[in-house]
Amino acid sequence: MNKFEKILENHFCTVDKVIKQYHIFRKSKKIITTEFVKNLFYYADVFYKILVAGDFDNEQAKKDMANALCYLMFSKKRLPLIGYFNDYRLFKYVYNKHRAYIEPYWESKKILLSVI
Repeated sequence: MNKFEKILENHFCTVDKVIKQYHIFRKSKKIITTEFVKNLFYYADVFYKILVAGDFDNEQAKKDMANALCYLMFSKKRLPLIGYFNDYRLFKYVYNKHRAYIEPYWESKKILLSVI
């Protein structure tokens, strides 16, 4: 079991809890121009949009996306920029792990990200 799987197991949130809390969390964060932080919030916004849509049928992928968002929102170990790098790697890991399910769903729904 790798480091990211351990993080996903230790940060459990229900999909409903994540949907309620993420919007508030995202509004409270300032936009930082560092590229990996932009990508982190891009992945987070994609995961949020998929969870809110409610018709994504892969339960393990939904659980991992919810846990990654939970880790982002509730983890207290963060140094301003350095801490986000680990978060970015976690989100990229979850995205790549479930890419076979996320990309076809994303393409079929034509999810357009807007500022939340």
